[in-house]
Amino acid sequence: MAKLFDQGADKSYYSVIDRHSQAMPMTTPRKSLSVGQAAAMCGVGRSTIGYWIRSKKIRANRTGRNYSIPFEELLYFLKSTGRDIPDELAGRDIRGHCFRTILKCWQYWKDDPHGRHCEGCIVFLNDLEACFTAKKVGHVHCPGSCIECQYYTEIYFSRIQFVCQIDFPAAVYKGFEVWGGNTSWAELCGVQENDLPGMGIEQVVHPDSMQTVFSNIKKRAFGDPSTPRTYSIFLKNLQNGKLRVRISVYPLTEPAGAYLVLAEPHEHQSHGAQSRREDEQWR
Repeated sequence: MAKLFDQGADKSYYSVIDRHSQAMPMTTPRKSLSVGQAAAMCGVGRSTIGYWIRSKKIRANRTGRNYSIPFEELLYFLKSTGRDIPDELAGRDIRGHCFRTILKCWQYWKDDPHGRHCEGCIVFLNDLEACFTAKKVGHVHCPGSCIECQYYTEIYFSRIQFVCQIDFPAAVYKGFEVWGGNTSWAELCGVQENDLPGMGIEQVVHPDSMQTVFSNIKKRAFGDPSTPRTYSIFLKNLQNGKLRVRISVYPLTEPAGAYLVLAEPHEHQSHGAQSRREDEQWR
């Protein structure tokens, strides 16, 4: 593997991450459309929009007898089905990926047989945004793994699947949980790729590096410009106990508030004075 963290490679890293970031629009709805507005925009009847909503081709918010359709939902549907983009939307930047509106899992499974698992689930009872982050706590009623779940794949993995195109260890985290990673990252931690969604940072980072990692996560959350982008830590590894790596952390525009982590194992897993001196230049 080529050196990823030398000074000459830093600019190329930014360009790679910038390309991914530019291709991912923010998910916060800029506006919602009424059924009539969506019908007029798409050149179809209101009954057609109603059918798209009832068949869950488009997800809409209901208030009384009225529905409002998030802009992202309409754009996602039109692009994913190869339909023409209306002139009213053509002025927006639609070159990158479009994603479905983020719904909580019990909202996604409403009126679906799978939804019977939601009642009494810790995710529903605590109104959690991302259900897979509760796996480490237990009492999650989903019968299968996240990787096999239609909800996780459609709502969350679609936003981070670009990590599978990176040929070195890469993962996405938000807050203190891993949202997913590629096969190389799973191998680095000595776990299965299916186990990555919802893993807590404390399950990934070795205790020797927990203070450093938590401190940097908090600094990053508060926008502290002194937070290092690249530094050395120890990761947990089920086979080897711990593994010394250099990581680089990059903010993503989508999912909002999430970060991409790239890792490179140290060629010489030495914990001596020379290694400590090497670490200092990356802090």
